[in-house]
Amino acid sequence: MDPSPSDTRTALLLAAMACFSERGFDGASMRMIADRAQRPLSLLAHYFGNKEGLYLAVFNLIFDRLYVELKTNPIPDAGFQPVDKADAEHILRDQIRSIFRRVVQCASQSDPIFECGVRLLPQEVRSPRPELFPIMISYIKPTAETIKNCIKVLRPELGDEQVTFLGISIFGQVAGHSMMRGLNQVVWGQVELAENQAQAAEWLVELCLQGLLAGPAPVRA
Repeated sequence: MDPSPSDTRTALLLAAMACFSERGFDGASMRMIADRAQRPLSLLAHYFGNKEGLYLAVFNLIFDRLYVELKTNPIPDAGFQPVDKADAEHILRDQIRSIFRRVVQCASQSDPIFECGVRLLPQEVRSPRPELFPIMISYIKPTAETIKNCIKVLRPELGDEQVTFLGISIFGQVAGHSMMRGLNQVVWGQVELAENQAQAAEWLVELCLQGLLAGPAPVRA
């Protein structure tokens, strides 16, 4: 990654992002990051305090880029509240499309922020560091609450645990196209899922919605 931006803070942040994505939090040292950025080590403490603060800043940048649309169309903390089933289906469709666009963008673009995000996010998804909880809650929780709100309207007979399970399943099914990219390529091969991202998103929307609206399969003895 080119460590030559004129803005010192940006140079340090990009260098940290590259080092963390290559070596993980524990394997990347502050000295290594300063050398990568070609800046004095003392500036890391000046701008970020310590390695934890730097790691936090890196994820703030990644999530800010991934969720850039929230700047113009923020989701309430408690999620969007559908007024009826038709509204719930419409909102849920939009949320699935949005998640899919985001993960495909993260996996396919040559932007170094997205490239590093693809490597860093799976590490933290498995076992998030407590320092990152506020960021994850701030960016992801409103979407999760929106999905749950829609499921409750579409399937009012379900309890909270069932609604949560279905919400996790929908989110994971869509996000898996990015988080499991390497495994998918090994198992399924280098195959495009659709002619374009919009078509692929619609396939996922229909898969999620049909499964949700069809109800549970009968239990056989």
